[in-house]
Amino acid sequence: MATFTTKIYESITLNGNELGGYTTNTIDGINYIDTRILNCPSGSQTSIFTLSNNPGAGQFVTSSLQYARITNKATVPVKLIVVDNSNVYSSFLVSTGSSFFLSTSKITGSNSGFTFRDIQSVSIEPSSSSAIIEYYIATT
Repeated sequence: MATFTTKIYESITLNGNELGGYTTNTIDGINYIDTRILNCPSGSQTSIFTLSNNPGAGQFVTSSLQYARITNKATVPVKLIVVDNSNVYSSFLVSTGSSFFLSTSKITGSNSGFTFRDIQSVSIEPSSSSAIIEYYIATT
């Protein structure tokens, strides 16, 4: 087991004032890291990874997900599609060079309460031309 550390650094000089922030988070008990860079063709959805009770190729155990980062390395924005285990979809636009983070396997498509369900899959759909996506996942 290892301790996983994330660091986020934000910096800007605005009107002559230096502003920004620095956040560090540590997660104990990490046993596995998976990272991948893949091409997502235009005109279709590409599955990035799935969560389930059983591990497999591109599939991680739901309860062990501690951290996931999906980074858009392309020159076009992409739609990140998260589907929960009740087939409720949530979509997020990830700009060029930007990242999307998950710190848990739970999501809700409801704005009327705190009923969270497990994420089942994460996919990418490029806005026009193909996209290069990188993911980095830490699990226990």
